Amino acid sequence: MEESFSSDDSSGSKIFVARAYEYHETFKGRLFSTRFQLVMMGFLGFFLVYSMRVNISVALVAMTFTESYDDNDTINENCPVRESNSSSNYAEEGTFDWSTTQQANVLGAFYYGYMITQIPAGYLASKYGGKHLFGFGVFMTGVLTLFTPPVSYLGVNWLIVIRVFEGIAESATFPAFSHLISRWAPKNERSMMAALSASGSSFGNMITQPIIGYLCTLDLWSGWPLGFYGNGLLAIIWYIVWCFVVFDSPDTHPRISECEKQFIKNNSQVDESKSHAIPWKGMLTSLPFYAILVAGFCSIFMNYGMMSCLPQYLSNVLNFDIAANGFLSAIPWLGCFIGAILTSQITDFLLNRRYVSTTFIRKFNQFASAVLSGVFLVLAGYAGCNSALAVFFISVGLLFYGMNFSGFYCNSIDIAPQFAGVLFGITNTFSTTTGFLAPIMVNKITQDNIHSSELWLHTFYAFAAVSWFGGFTFLLLASGNIQPWAITDSFQVET
Repeated sequence: MEESFSSDDSSGSKIFVARAYEYHETFKGRLFSTRFQLVMMGFLGFFLVYSMRVNISVALVAMTFTESYDDNDTINENCPVRESNSSSNYAEEGTFDWSTTQQANVLGAFYYGYMITQIPAGYLASKYGGKHLFGFGVFMTGVLTLFTPPVSYLGVNWLIVIRVFEGIAESATFPAFSHLISRWAPKNERSMMAALSASGSSFGNMITQPIIGYLCTLDLWSGWPLGFYGNGLLAIIWYIVWCFVVFDSPDTHPRISECEKQFIKNNSQVDESKSHAIPWKGMLTSLPFYAILVAGFCSIFMNYGMMSCLPQYLSNVLNFDIAANGFLSAIPWLGCFIGAILTSQITDFLLNRRYVSTTFIRKFNQFASAVLSGVFLVLAGYAGCNSALAVFFISVGLLFYGMNFSGFYCNSIDIAPQFAGVLFGITNTFSTTTGFLAPIMVNKITQDNIHSSELWLHTFYAFAAVSWFGGFTFLLLASGNIQPWAITDSFQVET
């Protein structure tokens, strides 16, 4: 394609811009673009950070001794006993003799670190760019993951410390990437770029559980360290590639074509010419900001519900050993991945054709995601002793849940493209508290009898109610338009 361009020739400039639009709106133009390279590297980055986040939950089963239990204490007698749970007593050999409380502290330690530095990460991204912040977050998490096996032998408290630091390292990733997307995504590709990159997290959940479960069965180095070593090495390799492939903005990319750069800049609402003070007062008094805050909290709360409730429900109520059936545990996250990709493509198509407004489609996607995922989670509670049906309902629920990637998730770029990283850091900090609150709620509701299908149904209704509240709040308060407090004086808002 012709790349010559003279800024002195106004007619030539118009022809160039027209050609840029024509080429970069095609599938081929997107596929071979530098912005698509950013999306794919972001996808792989989120895949790795989620894989390194959840690997401990699978590996911990093989790392620790499992106490012997009696059948009557560990099964729901109203449902048939699966073959893997049929022995009256069982004991598993592990490497460490850690109590259930210590194991719970290991699992929760990540979220303490993850919560405390997201707002500073968003601020740093707005000041210095998102490339190095995102890349270094993945890299440091990979290094800490490599050290997880040897540190575990020093004691459970050392493992808790390293998991806290992993949370701190990962906390930079989402705010930093939100900042990058705001600089690289043309207005008509925001949903696709944000959803496709972030869906790497669902893919990480889907792939990690069965792979880590399989590695734990191997004899080499007791099996369980292999997943940590594999995750850590892949993260370091990814970081090396990231440094050479990704740049903070189209203006700083040395290999971007003038055609693509012009296309992005003509469809951007971000001013890179100077730094801007963060409009804290306008942001914190904005109803659309609180729509994202509430919807994000409720949506992530639902996410943790689906992540934690399904394995526990299948094990404690349906007598289904989820650890021995990694394929089934991965299916729901495949549904989430498909839902995210399909919704983003449909959303951008509708917006590009001007069939709907940005406000309408963001509200529709988030409301449908919140309501339908809650409905299907409740239906899973009515599946009786049919574990396959329960997994099916959860999978359909997560399919609809994937719509939120084209809802609240990218809405911060709509309302405040200049300050998207900071805004996302604030809202995601609030959402991260669900990492502690969701398990507490499950424990409170089911503590009298963890095998009671009725109590678990109450749990599903509680998660669904939180999700529905978030959906209705977003429907009432959200906006798809850039807010007055987010407008800088060097660009015009498209009407």
